[in-house]
Amino acid sequence: MRDWRAWQQGYEDPSSSLSRRLTVVRQRVRETIGAPRLAPLRVLSLCSGDGRDLLPIMAASKPSIEFAVLVELDPAVAESARRAAAAYQLDRVWVIAGDAGDPALFADACPVDLLMLCGIFGNISEQDIRATVSATPALLRDGGAVIWTRGATEPDLRPAIRQWFEKAGMRELSFDSEPTGFGVGVAVKPADTIAMNTVPDHIFRFIR
Repeated sequence: MRDWRAWQQGYEDPSSSLSRRLTVVRQRVRETIGAPRLAPLRVLSLCSGDGRDLLPIMAASKPSIEFAVLVELDPAVAESARRAAAAYQLDRVWVIAGDAGDPALFADACPVDLLMLCGIFGNISEQDIRATVSATPALLRDGGAVIWTRGATEPDLRPAIRQWFEKAGMRELSFDSEPTGFGVGVAVKPADTIAMNTVPDHIFRFIR
């Protein structure tokens, strides 16, 4: 399996695709959590890493937040997220060190207003991508949004993933991409959408 702590060092190179992707994801997070809503914000980030795509934006934007749950398998990386949340004085952030593909870990948090699926689709099978996309509406409140990423690694599944979200009842708000680099998509669950699929016992498994 990949050394995820070493992989995250790519963020330190401002010219890297990973760093450019982070800039776009943060902007989409900023737009999503800044949208008007009636109830305090609920956030779920799967395979969250150290939370660098989410926590700084929450701290700067100061939305009305009910909670944010971050799920990260690597205990050391999860601890980095906890320290970051404390440093940003975000006291309604919970970090779970565990398998983000296991919905039992975050079932009590759902449905949410923002679901983050970043750094996942390039590391799981096509079948598991489909399963994750199909389960997304069941994880969201009406009007809730998902932010997802996928690189251009062959086979380039980004066009297919966008279609799968549409077939699941989601409406695409934006899609940013580089031809040979990252892709960042945002889709929203319309208020009249009925989740066509339930959440399976296990959503995805990393294959690398």
